[in-house]
Amino acid sequence: MSSSSDSTSNLLHGVTYKQTGETYSPVIRIGEQEFTPQGQSFTLTVDTATRYCLGWHDLEHGVSHPCPDTNQTDPKYDTCPACQKRTGFNPAFYHAASISPQQEKLNQEPHILYLAHFGDTYVKVGISRARRGIKRLLEQGARSALVLDTFPTALIARQYEAQIAALSHIHETTSVSTKVKFLQQPYDPTAGHNLLLQCRNEIEQHLSRTFSTTSPQSFDSVYFSGEYTAGVFTALPTNMISGTYLGCVGDVLIMQHGDHRLALSLKQLHGYPASIINSIRPLNLPPQQASLF
Repeated sequence: MSSSSDSTSNLLHGVTYKQTGETYSPVIRIGEQEFTPQGQSFTLTVDTATRYCLGWHDLEHGVSHPCPDTNQTDPKYDTCPACQKRTGFNPAFYHAASISPQQEKLNQEPHILYLAHFGDTYVKVGISRARRGIKRLLEQGARSALVLDTFPTALIARQYEAQIAALSHIHETTSVSTKVKFLQQPYDPTAGHNLLLQCRNEIEQHLSRTFSTTSPQSFDSVYFSGEYTAGVFTALPTNMISGTYLGCVGDVLIMQHGDHRLALSLKQLHGYPASIINSIRPLNLPPQQASLF
């Protein structure tokens, strides 16, 4: 890893979901700038020659800071080891031999236990800090979700998560390719809600305990501009996407370019220099195909 004196003010930080009152909306962040894609026609271009550290995050106060050394990183990572240590986040803390003081403090906060539905019969279980609300679910791209309960610590929530993940039909992780596959298929929120309620009943019977009586909720109104019609995506040959915004599900940006429907996962591009212009550029697109990844 080496340092760079080049400006890192235009690094792609990806998608965040901004809350205004009771409403959430996707925002693409490049450096300190936030771009709201809804209703826009634009071109996003990413230079993947060199990846830079995105900096560190103060878990307690929810504030992000740039990398003080403007380090370059290995293409596998969007933060350098020093900033990873400054943040101190251990996502799989329950498998780690030791965890940071920051993670220990985080674990003492209330956490929710949830079920997320992505399509068909695919249901994932997870936990998240209660104070984040539904942001974790939006970042994952859940089409519908059901909060099972809120627990005083992450350790208690994790115990239930592990037991539920052991069930054969409940997943603990979800790949980008799986999310994209379901985005090409019609989604029925009513069927999703019914499946989530059915799963809760099965889990309660399996664990011999009763969770809260919260109702399922769907998020398509957050992700999409208007009604979303499923369809096959055209594979993108470059790290550029251009067209008219259709939606952003989790970190997957969906756009219409002429007769082609395009999708690009922005997570894989975090830490690379990027730019957005408010116009559509020509793209050399191959014939439509059924899979992106």
